[in-house]
Amino acid sequence: METKVVRAYSSFKLLQGLAISFFFATSTLFLVEKGLSLLEINLLNASYMLAYLFFEIPTGVNADYFGKKRSVLIGLWIFTFSFLIYFFSQYFWQFFIAEILGALASTCISGALDGLVVNKLNNKNISTDLNNLFRKGEIRAVGVIIGVISGSFVGQFGLSWPWLMSSVAFAILAILASIFLPTDLLSSEAKVKFSFLPMKKIAKESINYGLRNRRFMSMVIFSAILFFAIQPLNMYWPIILQETYFIEVRYMGLIFSLIVVFIYLGTRFSAWWQKRFKCPKKAIFLSQIITAFSIILASVLSPLYLFLTFFMFHEFGRGLFKPLSKAYVNGSIVNKNRSTVLSFESMIVKTGGALGLIFSGFIAENFGILNSWILNGIILLIAIIVFYRRNNFNS
Repeated sequence: METKVVRAYSSFKLLQGLAISFFFATSTLFLVEKGLSLLEINLLNASYMLAYLFFEIPTGVNADYFGKKRSVLIGLWIFTFSFLIYFFSQYFWQFFIAEILGALASTCISGALDGLVVNKLNNKNISTDLNNLFRKGEIRAVGVIIGVISGSFVGQFGLSWPWLMSSVAFAILAILASIFLPTDLLSSEAKVKFSFLPMKKIAKESINYGLRNRRFMSMVIFSAILFFAIQPLNMYWPIILQETYFIEVRYMGLIFSLIVVFIYLGTRFSAWWQKRFKCPKKAIFLSQIITAFSIILASVLSPLYLFLTFFMFHEFGRGLFKPLSKAYVNGSIVNKNRSTVLSFESMIVKTGGALGLIFSGFIAENFGILNSWILNGIILLIAIIVFYRRNNFNS
């Protein structure tokens, strides 16, 4: 039973990574082709993040009380419809609707899938190493690499086609998931007893706990500023490569694959980095000096090989940060409602990313993309200096 459930989980993650990624390397170029401004492109991404925050808790409640598998399947079919809208759309408001639906789909799947698999194993009294289980989910990166390379190849014949590929792929995945994902049975009693009052109480307690925890909040606010600084880079790099260096669409997937590899290398390197500096505070902030200077150097050094080198080093710094910050944040929490406290953290960080997209979109629209990158790198450097000097990180 364990092998069957784990195999279904890892297969789903692989196919999900494939289905979601066909347009990853070409989406910005597609929106430019449709006549959207740099600010409008970032507003779309920001709307996705803000909608994600709005849907995160309600869809989690829906999954817990009305079925996790059902929630996953609903999310897959919403993704199918969302990407189909992208394929046919021409105007900002149409893309906006597709982004909101995409956020809804993401939240339907995100927590429900992991919960479905873990609950299935627990209900069958199967003991398994959850770290090993979720490591198997990292096979998603293989699907992403295959997807972006094939999607960018097809994209050279029309930038809308990768969206159709994703729509069809999610429809197929929804059918396969309905057959092969384990089922979860909920009693009618659980539905009758459903109430928002306990959830409201837990949310209030968790948010108050987070706000009073200075060590926790310092890390969360710095993470939000980091996300503010780096999120816009994800949107504009294909435009720079196409307009400044004349890189063809079919090669964008290969470059995106390098991004995935460098983030992964940073994640794997983080354990050595932590041992090297021993002090978590030093490890975290020195890792982001790499990110900040790489952003600035990628913006001011014009040769293509230098631009790509430092752009990839910025991705490496992002990879370094994630496990270091997760360990620090979790080490700062002793509250019983850990999941809700972490959701509160996620909401703040994503809000930082959304604000960064709006800010950088305005700067890029009026002063150029690379100037917006330089400014973001400087903001990140200032944040590193300010927060490194704060005693909260030692308390």
